[in-house]
Amino acid sequence: VKLIAYLGDSHSIFEMAKWADYLISQVSYDSSHLITKVKQHRDNGNKMSVGEVIDRNALANNLGHGVRYMTVYGDLGRVQMGKNVRYFKAYEHHYVRIDNNKVMTDNLGELPNLDEFQQEEKPALPETKPEPAIETKPLSALSSTFFSEQVEEEPELAAVEAEVAPEPVKVEAEVAPE
Repeated sequence: VKLIAYLGDSHSIFEMAKWADYLISQVSYDSSHLITKVKQHRDNGNKMSVGEVIDRNALANNLGHGVRYMTVYGDLGRVQMGKNVRYFKAYEHHYVRIDNNKVMTDNLGELPNLDEFQQEEKPALPETKPEPAIETKPLSALSSTFFSEQVEEEPELAAVEAEVAPEPVKVEAEVAPE
């Protein structure tokens, strides 16, 4: 895929080829110099995406399935292309490198360390100003009436006089017809 790009006031037009499927701008290694994670950016030809962090397994899997990677240096405003990223397999392990050395470590060149950038990108916590102390009163002084024991008073029974005496009701047994 080739794109034609126009550069500012110079009025020059040139073809800009897509370098790779993804560009790697930052990397993090473990103590054995194996990649733990990288920051990859989609190469859109004339620009690259903001980027996402992926782990070593995803990178090796993508390379194994034919996804093309290149390293990239600089910031998003001014980018310098690095080298093609390759991988090889030795003793059931994959190694990711920009050179043809068959050693059992990863090597993406002099890319910036991903962990350092993630720490720098985190926003500083906003300053918190201490709030003035609010005058407090003891709970007993504030709510003594609420928590005081209530005295239950016996209600006075009203005197009720019967107006009419009830009559007993007669109950007859029902007989079912046979």
